[in-house]
Amino acid sequence: MSKLILKRFACVTETDEIGADSPYFLTFVGDITTGSTSIKLTRQGNWHNEVDQGETWIVNEQVADGFNFVASKTVVLCAMVEEDEGIDINSDEVGMIKLVLTQRLAQFRATGSTTMTSLIRSNLLTMMHGAMSNMLSTSVGASDDFVAVKALTLNGQTGEQSIVMLVGDGGKYKVRYAVA
Repeated sequence: MSKLILKRFACVTETDEIGADSPYFLTFVGDITTGSTSIKLTRQGNWHNEVDQGETWIVNEQVADGFNFVASKTVVLCAMVEEDEGIDINSDEVGMIKLVLTQRLAQFRATGSTTMTSLIRSNLLTMMHGAMSNMLSTSVGASDDFVAVKALTLNGQTGEQSIVMLVGDGGKYKVRYAVA
């Protein structure tokens, strides 16, 4: 079993917000074979109104543990939100997103699915997008802006994985994960 680490991100283009960006990330991991899931919100206070175009930020935070990270069995979804005044997704909402995705993965498993197909991956991606958009539109915060959610392409090896390109709300970010 391996760990997934959010290594770093680069701000290629800032979002449409006034001033520097304040990104935060949600990483969901699901295994079609075992039904195990994990979700982690990654946010650092020193990013608040400090992330500018052209900058790369080192994160090195473990976001999941105990998975094989094989593309045929595992899905990794990375979502990014641009924080306005305060974080709009609380721990209960993160738990709700995990519950919805875990239940959907269980439905696929109940049909006998043992491989993480592009259909299953796409379905989970769409569900995470919808859940996050819903959480942000009903929050009592300052209307954080949902940037994007994408699936990480796993290469089946330890070390750095392919770049996840998140584009939305006028911004463009490159996010790098590693399997250890």
